[in-house]
Order: sequence, then structure tokens, then C-alpha cells
Amino acid sequence: MTNLNNKICDVFAGLVVRKDLVKTVKGNAIVPSYVLEYLLGQYCATNDEDSIESGIQTVKEILAKHYVHRNEAGLIRSTIR
Repeated sequence: MTNLNNKICDVFAGLVVRKDLVKTVKGNAIVPSYVLEYLLGQYCATNDEDSIESGIQTVKEILAKHYVHRNEAGLIRSTIR
């Protein structure tokens, strides 16, 4: 990271959203970018690479648990009924 990025992370600790991680996390998921940015801001707002990796895994687990792919929508509707 550059000096500017480090300074931004120091001054705005816990508020920085790394936009480069959005593409990494999104993959084939059909999730709005603002949702991913919010989750990344919650779990990956740090300079520590280990914390970022664990945060990415947490975000992926949240997406897997709470978001349904389009192809499974009918199955979910029938389960709810």
C-alpha cells in the first residue's frame, strides 16, 4: 500500500472500504455492489492482510447463508409455503 493509503487507513480507521476487494468477493454472486461494500467495510476495514483474509471469508459465508441464486428461487418459495 502507498503512503497515502496507509494515512487514510490510520485517519479513518474502520471506515475505509477497499473497492478492489468487491470484485474478489462478488464472483458470480448476484448481489448489489453497495451490499458488498457495506460488508467489506464491516469486516475488512484494516491494513492487516490476515484480518482482511478472514474478513473476506466471513463476507463469503454471510453471502452463502443469506443470498439465494436465481435458479433456486422456486425451491425457496415452495419451502416457505
